[in-house]
Amino acid sequence: MTDDYEKTLYRGCYPQSKQYLGAEKANEYCTCMVKTLSNKYSNEDMDNISKLPEAEQIKVYDEVSNFCVITLEISEDKEDKGNDLDKSENN
Repeated sequence: MTDDYEKTLYRGCYPQSKQYLGAEKANEYCTCMVKTLSNKYSNEDMDNISKLPEAEQIKVYDEVSNFCVITLEISEDKEDKGNDLDKSENN
């Protein structure tokens, strides 16, 4: 995948990820997503993936996302853990 294509993917990933993960983890997560996709797929492959039905696109991205979440040890229930901490402090 070309650098320009990678930059476009990163710019599409980062803003929403930052809302959920914070700036540092969003950067790590989106970098992982882009590099993993780039290692697996060419620009043409990515263009073809974008033409697939939504359910099939989600399968491709979920596989990569799950890999990055596990690799970076990102907790998907960040908010829930915070709530559990608040509850335990009140007891």
